[in-house]
Amino acid sequence: MKTLTTSVLAILFAILGLSATAQTGYGEIRGIIKDNETLETVPFATVKILQGNVLIGGVVTDIEGRYKYKPLTPGKYELMIIEPGHQTQPVNNIKVIPNEATYVDVKLTANTLTTVVVVAAPIEYAPKGVDKTMYTFSSLDAKEVKQLASANPGDVKGMLSSISSNVVDMGDGQIHVRGARDGSTSYYVDGVRCLGATSVPGGAIENLTFFTGGVPAMYGDMTSGAVLITTKSYFSGIREKNIRNQEWRDKQETKRAAEKAKLDEANRAKEIEEEKAKEKSE
Repeated sequence: MKTLTTSVLAILFAILGLSATAQTGYGEIRGIIKDNETLETVPFATVKILQGNVLIGGVVTDIEGRYKYKPLTPGKYELMIIEPGHQTQPVNNIKVIPNEATYVDVKLTANTLTTVVVVAAPIEYAPKGVDKTMYTFSSLDAKEVKQLASANPGDVKGMLSSISSNVVDMGDGQIHVRGARDGSTSYYVDGVRCLGATSVPGGAIENLTFFTGGVPAMYGDMTSGAVLITTKSYFSGIREKNIRNQEWRDKQETKRAAEKAKLDEANRAKEIEEEKAKEKSE
């Protein structure tokens, strides 16, 4: 009788030991869901837990964007975060270890799709007869003129040699366009035809267009090319200033966003450490 009682007690202790080991051998996944741009938390997002494309379970983030799912058998898992206002975000290769919480913080990209537009399949355009709008030309705006690799930014002929292979620089200030003589090329500054080549400071050029073939009829009958120069106006200066100011604001905004993201990550890391320490003390 004593031997039977001892055997029963041994079996019970073994079962209790296995149960305790099983209870303490599970892990969990927890974290915070935020918006990638604003870094604001995303409440009521659905977080699905999968393993090998098999759904294990799921939770919904609370009002602070936090979620927690347990218990999970140690191994590798995947997350699928779904929220109507954001793009669905999968997260793969999440390793869950025994008796530990695996923190997976996810940032969602806002869904900008507001209207579904059905577009028909494209069809090939077949021009009828001769296409009278086909011209061969190169065009530079003020920024491109400024960045042009030319020895003298005020040397219009030097610019033409840089932007077109149809120009041959003779080295004596003369250029030949498509094999024609130097005087065969016409120059227009703000719509006014100039005699011979012209020199306009690069900083004063708003646009430079160089026709080397199929010159429009409005520029007369010529055997070479046409150079059209539009100079800057008062409004050009205002526009450039506005562009510079906007570029500066964009850089500052990007810098602030990066600093905010860095601070947010640091605070989150500190929060995780404090949370772990508190759970161990309990």
